[in-house]
Amino acid sequence: MKTLLSILVTGLLSFTTTLAAPPKPKKMKAFKSERELQLYFRKIAEKQKQARERQNMSMTETVNVSASSDYQESVTNTQHAGVDEGGIVKVYGDYLLLLRRGRLFTVKIGDGALKPVSAIDAFGPDIDPRGSWYDEMLVSGNTVVVIGYSYERQGTEVGLFNIDAQGQLTYRSTYHLRSNDYYSSRNYASRLIGTKLIFYTPLHYYGAYDADPLKSLPSVRKWHKDATNEGFRRIASAKRIYLPDVEIYADNGVTLHTVTTCDLAHGGFDCQATSVIGPPGNVFYVSPDSVYVWTSSWDYGNKQGPAVLFRMPLDGSSPGALRVSGSPVDQFSFLQSEDHFLNVLVRSDAKGDGMWNAESAEGDVALMRVPLWSFSDGAEMVPATSYRE
Repeated sequence: MKTLLSILVTGLLSFTTTLAAPPKPKKMKAFKSERELQLYFRKIAEKQKQARERQNMSMTETVNVSASSDYQESVTNTQHAGVDEGGIVKVYGDYLLLLRRGRLFTVKIGDGALKPVSAIDAFGPDIDPRGSWYDEMLVSGNTVVVIGYSYERQGTEVGLFNIDAQGQLTYRSTYHLRSNDYYSSRNYASRLIGTKLIFYTPLHYYGAYDADPLKSLPSVRKWHKDATNEGFRRIASAKRIYLPDVEIYADNGVTLHTVTTCDLAHGGFDCQATSVIGPPGNVFYVSPDSVYVWTSSWDYGNKQGPAVLFRMPLDGSSPGALRVSGSPVDQFSFLQSEDHFLNVLVRSDAKGDGMWNAESAEGDVALMRVPLWSFSDGAEMVPATSYRE
């Protein structure tokens, strides 16, 4: 028979444990089948149709791309040890690797001298480079990865090259990932953790113009001279596409924010992807274990609906989401700290870092600080007490 003291002690321990352990948040739900995903996209298409009828105008997409002759290139920025970021200058042993104007160069360093060693096109021999940007480079072992965006081929282009002990470069292969343009004046699209190549790529869905949305989902193909769209292979099934529990302003479509991980071990390019559906605006940040994507709804320059912050773990587990306020300026507004909190510096009138938006951030400034366990299904709003002026 329990004594009163043992009952009190047991109750106190239970109460203490309850206080110490964070509550288990709800998880974001993935689509159960391809059919369910297709019905969702049809619903989005109908919303767009109704919006056009209300506005009595046609929605058009304008892409304006210009290259400035005085564009200032820079070397890699690194936020976390072990999370390498794309750049235009890398070091491989006693060699500098340089990516410049669609060409790869190696230069021997040492003894107070620089000696040119090797040069090669930064794209495959059967690829027309017109309408393409090649502006990111990473090195894993003896593999050099060049990442660009091709308007001609409408996606992210990944070129793999070999580098030997003498600094000589040889072309290996090229792959394409389906994506929209991700260009940012402040951020690179790629990261490297060990042999794992990580990409953030957005895919905007305009329901009224996509007859079969399933053919526009995250996919990869290996390039060859006669490559067609039929060569793309899906890398995200319906069960790896998640929807937050929040109403998304969808009159102008929705965006699949996709994190793709490709394993470069043993010379391969094995890719898997996870996507979340959310508003189009974005800033993304990569910590050693997760990718964060801050999304905001916009309609012709005006905010519409809530902003949603996604956390996408790199171990393949289910992503989480929170409803948030304001917007970060760029990836350096984020820090996942060692106390298991995410810290984000936000401004009231920032528009993210897409294209050149980060160059004109305005408004009030606050620090948002939230525990990592608080990410849930997206229904929860970060409270005002989590923001510090």
